[in-house]
Amino acid sequence: MNRILVSGASAAFAKLRAAAESEEYEFVLAEGEPRAAECAGYDAVLFVLPAFTQGRAERIAALVREAAAGVAVLVRAEERAAAEETLGGLGVLVASAGANAKNIPVLLSVAVKITRRLRLLGSENVRLRGTIDDLKLIDRAKCALIQYLNMTEADAHRFIEKQAMNRRQPKREVALEILKTYES
Repeated sequence: MNRILVSGASAAFAKLRAAAESEEYEFVLAEGEPRAAECAGYDAVLFVLPAFTQGRAERIAALVREAAAGVAVLVRAEERAAAEETLGGLGVLVASAGANAKNIPVLLSVAVKITRRLRLLGSENVRLRGTIDDLKLIDRAKCALIQYLNMTEADAHRFIEKQAMNRRQPKREVALEILKTYES
């Protein structure tokens, strides 16, 4: 079951439920403007805007930048071009509120897929940041060995690798021990 957080006109809420009735969606009406933290438990966020304003566009753009969620916006047909121009570059799906009811499940499906992709990229980003932090730590340990033991960079690198293999520890742990010894 895909959970969709809906922000906007409550009158449109019933129409959305009817339009996506055959699909496996659970709609939850947001109280006020949703925040990034609230979006974490949902598979997508849908804004139903009775009027597209620059202030609302800025708040949606801020949410898109902060939350790992696929966002779709339904606007009046005459405001669609302005909404697309403002939000389309951020990956927001924009459609006319008067669009064919058959298009709503497609729109929601794409938003859900975007959310899944964003969350995968977010976890990959966390993993890569950890790897970069480990490399920085190992480089600091190498610098300490070079400075205090007059090793060359190649010797320091080999020393850390050899210690890691002999102790069956990650290079990060060896680097932490070196830094604890020479930087305290």
